[in-house]
Amino acid sequence: LLTRHSRLSVKSLSSSVFEIQCLIRIFHNVVGRGDMKLANAGLDRNTFRVILHSIFGMTDDVLMNRVFFAFDKDNDNYINVKEWVKGLSVFLRGTFEEKLKFCFEVYYFNGDGYISRERIYDMLKNSLHQQSPEEEADEGIRELVDIALKKMVRIKKV
Repeated sequence: LLTRHSRLSVKSLSSSVFEIQCLIRIFHNVVGRGDMKLANAGLDRNTFRVILHSIFGMTDDVLMNRVFFAFDKDNDNYINVKEWVKGLSVFLRGTFEEKLKFCFEVYYFNGDGYISRERIYDMLKNSLHQQSPEEEADEGIRELVDIALKKMVRIKKV
């Protein structure tokens, strides 16, 4: 199964050969169920969003679109098997640094090389379910942003 996708380097992924084979099988099962036109291209954004929602419980439209674009490395609006395996390998088994880089790709919008505190706050606010009064939720999100940024600063110093 891996020989058809020999350009996938197992050494560069955080998953085992067995896990990679499973991811490839899942990809082909999902693509095979859909429109036959997609079989040659890969997963389109809508199909990928359904997967993110049904398997990972994602509901925020902007976040799901950003995750799609982080996976779609060649910017052809489809996720091919190589992008699928590499993306899920990081998503599921990546190192902290790989996941941090992935998150940066998801949240990075404006091209200046930084993600602002306000941008992180907006994305978290849109992603988290509101279970408490608005003011308490806003304060909790601000605290999460502060904790995340402090941790990133510590990592950068190391």
